[in-house]
Amino acid sequence: MTTSIHIQSEEQAHLRTTARAFLARHAPAHDVRIWDEAGSYPEQLYREIARLGWYDVVAGSEAVEGTAGLLITLCEEIGRASSDLVALFNLNLSGLRDIHRWGTPEQQETYGAPVLAGDARLSIAVSEPDVGSDAASVATRAEKVGDGWVLNGQKTYCEGAGLPGAVMELVARVGGGGRKRDQLGVFLVPVDHPGVEVRRMPALGRNISGIYEVFLRDVALPATAVLGEPGEGWQILKERLVLERIMISSGFLGSVAAVLDMTVLYANDREQFGKALSSYQGVTLPLAEMFVRLDAARCAVRRSADLFDAGLPCEVESTMAKFLSGQLYAEASALAMQIQGAYGYVRDHALPMHHSDGIIARVVAGPPSVQLDFIARSMGLGIGVNK
Repeated sequence: MTTSIHIQSEEQAHLRTTARAFLARHAPAHDVRIWDEAGSYPEQLYREIARLGWYDVVAGSEAVEGTAGLLITLCEEIGRASSDLVALFNLNLSGLRDIHRWGTPEQQETYGAPVLAGDARLSIAVSEPDVGSDAASVATRAEKVGDGWVLNGQKTYCEGAGLPGAVMELVARVGGGGRKRDQLGVFLVPVDHPGVEVRRMPALGRNISGIYEVFLRDVALPATAVLGEPGEGWQILKERLVLERIMISSGFLGSVAAVLDMTVLYANDREQFGKALSSYQGVTLPLAEMFVRLDAARCAVRRSADLFDAGLPCEVESTMAKFLSGQLYAEASALAMQIQGAYGYVRDHALPMHHSDGIIARVVAGPPSVQLDFIARSMGLGIGVNK
């Protein structure tokens, strides 16, 4: 119902049809609700995703450039089932791309191959108790000891870090001079490595992936655990975030489409005061506005993907897409809850999951205030302040 016409390649159209059929079989709404309520990880689903080769677009023998257009197609379809499932897909895929882009052949074999086979998972650990959006200020330290490194510190809000076989891309301060951002390194750290402790954090949403805090106590790592070079951590993060924002934005829009679909059905079926809810403009006009915003946000995401695939800068465009899609998911799920009332509040339906996950959609990959500040600076605002 909430489908609008966008030009897509034959490959994208085929992938959308294939993905929708696959998810109907392997991630039906009933199963997704069970995973969300139980806080359980659907390992078999991601094994099947690996078997289909969806990760191969960024890593492995078939990796090619120009894949964002395919990835937003996949993420939107996965998002129709759950934005949390998109988060897990993104963690694996973005991590694989980082390893393929920055890693050595040994790292690609040790850490990438098991994920491509569906036997392992990837997570990322950046935030800390006192560090959120200011990623350059991380306090976790990596000290050079002999030929290796020793890590000490704490990470928080790490999605999927407690899943079996997970490996974290962990950002730590490696020292050196210059700006704070030039003192960061990325380390590949298995969660079962000696000295690593992982604890699940009770959270309102994101129950399938889980949110974790990580404690590092004298974690000894070999030199081969460093992704790229010490000091390249900021560049790795910056590149990663561009594609990550494009992917999760598309996933949010898939969730918005699902929320609007279920609410349109409800409004047509539900009668009050002798008429269907869909006959009242107080119901229909807000839903129509959400549909307009969904279509506009899709255009923003597609533009970002096109720029990315063309090898052109799109940091600002991907930030705008994330701002639009995150806000929209939160507001659309809240509107759906208001329209559906008690029916949408009970956990027999998918809406409570979407409402909880929609709240965090504003914040992941950058909260609105930080994103708008970055966009404002791209416009030239604030550049001359205090000069």
